[in-house]
Amino acid sequence: MRFAKVAAASAAVLLLAGACGGGGEESGSGDVPKELTVWVMGDSQPKLVDYFKEVDAAWKEKHPESSVKAEFIPWADVQKTLTTALAGGDAPDVLEVGNDQVSNWASQGALLDITKPTEEWGDAKDMDQAALEYGRFDGVQYGVPWFSGVRTLYYRADWLKDLGLEAPTDWKSLVDVAKKIQDEKDVPGFCAPTDFTNGIASFIWSNGGEIAVQDGDKWEGRLTDAKTKEAIEFYAGLNSKEKVSPKGAMNANELDACLPEMANGKLGMYIDGSWARGAMEETAEDKKVVDEIATVPMPGADGIAPAMAGGSDLAVFADGESTEAATELMLLLGNKEWGDKYAEAAGFFPAYPEMLDDEKYTKTGDAKASAEQAKNTKFFPATPKWNKADLDQKILPKAVLSIAKGEDADKVLKDANDELTKTLNEKVE
Repeated sequence: MRFAKVAAASAAVLLLAGACGGGGEESGSGDVPKELTVWVMGDSQPKLVDYFKEVDAAWKEKHPESSVKAEFIPWADVQKTLTTALAGGDAPDVLEVGNDQVSNWASQGALLDITKPTEEWGDAKDMDQAALEYGRFDGVQYGVPWFSGVRTLYYRADWLKDLGLEAPTDWKSLVDVAKKIQDEKDVPGFCAPTDFTNGIASFIWSNGGEIAVQDGDKWEGRLTDAKTKEAIEFYAGLNSKEKVSPKGAMNANELDACLPEMANGKLGMYIDGSWARGAMEETAEDKKVVDEIATVPMPGADGIAPAMAGGSDLAVFADGESTEAATELMLLLGNKEWGDKYAEAAGFFPAYPEMLDDEKYTKTGDAKASAEQAKNTKFFPATPKWNKADLDQKILPKAVLSIAKGEDADKVLKDANDELTKTLNEKVE
């Protein structure tokens, strides 16, 4: 799952040891190459650099003549970089893949079948089984969960305290609190960007609706179902009916429309992930404003709304020259010890539910809210065509935008549902 839009000109490369060359070019002891390469999506933050230094040391304990090299690939470059690798360019041994993109890359032949080693892997039984299943395509395991991330509700705690209000826990209180913030603080109460499938999905799921369901080999869009329609109309209505959302939220995403406003004291509430606080601190003109922002689980129709189970999987590149060693490294990175360490270093959550109760994930602030939210999650349709429907065609965001502009919801959702069903059922080549 793509967590943040990272602007960078090129991939940052971290050489963790003195060995040179790409993975598999030279052999060390046995069938283990002198160097194995891991592609990590995002920027090379200091904590992640330190993490891979420790991984390299752990790998060397078993394979003294082999090293681990991590290359950080900006999210904006992922599609192009993987496509180039698939076409025969420089390729990694192990790679991070957004969990909603595993089926897409697996269908193109980029990922190795890791069904057998995963079935024989002891830690797999303690993973989030839904997340593990999400790493399968056509009954074959191609990815294993590395970490998870969820969105929560960010709100101005100081403002709510001044107004004698509690953080909202359902749709009704969300609107009530948003209107009171708007009346008293003269800023929009809640930001509801229309180009925000992850957030919109939570509203749909919390009302008992679905975006699409699989029936045998076919996918059926559910955008016209009564509960889904009700949720979409409620969300769109935060802009058009309740008018608690800023005008800039129309045809915009949360990063552009909401985060800067929240960071600079011009917004009462919005939905984003734990990774957003760092961006707010960078954006804020007055850092003290960010200190007043708190988080709680997302309010649903009646109680906590399910969050999109964001996160990334680890996979092995199918055309790598040392797939056996790469699989061993992948399972090392994803095991309980190193999976937990990466989640903590990256600011996310481990793929093992039992770890969510650890004090470091539940103690205070954002971690506490996110850990609670992480226990209530759902996944997008597990099909290679979901990326096309959402990222390319933007079927759901366009429908929400049209309804927010006042177009007939029945017609908009029927057309969108027909397009969604058609796209999800396109033949995978």
